[in-house]
Amino acid sequence: MILRRAIPLAVALAMAAAGRASAELVLESVHWQVGRLVRGRVASWVDVKVLEDGPPRMESRLRARLVLKNRGPQTSEGILLSYSLTPRLAQTGAAMSDGVWGIPFLIEERRVPKVGPNKIIEVPLETSPGLSLYLRRLSRSGWWPDRLRLQVMLVPHPGVQSIQTLEDVLEVKQ
Repeated sequence: MILRRAIPLAVALAMAAAGRASAELVLESVHWQVGRLVRGRVASWVDVKVLEDGPPRMESRLRARLVLKNRGPQTSEGILLSYSLTPRLAQTGAAMSDGVWGIPFLIEERRVPKVGPNKIIEVPLETSPGLSLYLRRLSRSGWWPDRLRLQVMLVPHPGVQSIQTLEDVLEVKQ
């Protein structure tokens, strides 16, 4: 009699534990990279802390590399990342402290097919050609960003308890 009650209880506990042992995705960090162009293609990517290209246009390509970590025991599949770029605008030649944060000019999504259990991957977040078009328009009007803010969000999906976001700011030389 006790065994008949214990077996369904054990099965129920095992199913509850399996539901909680799902993938635990974490947005670890983000770093910026600049690509040097050779004949219209990126020859190499270099990590940067400050974007050196200035008005009237950017001579290189810019991207961010997001470090995505799965701390769970199961593979996570069908991951969707949403990200935006927001400029802090200043008149060309003005002091760095005179900038004003604008509204996002670039909103994109990036799909990651899967991340294995206890694995870390780097996901490139592209900013071109939207960034170069935006900067050309700004330069013609006499403005240039002195900072670029990247905001990344792990788009919620069934089974997620909280929203994860990550933010980073890149200084831009004028």
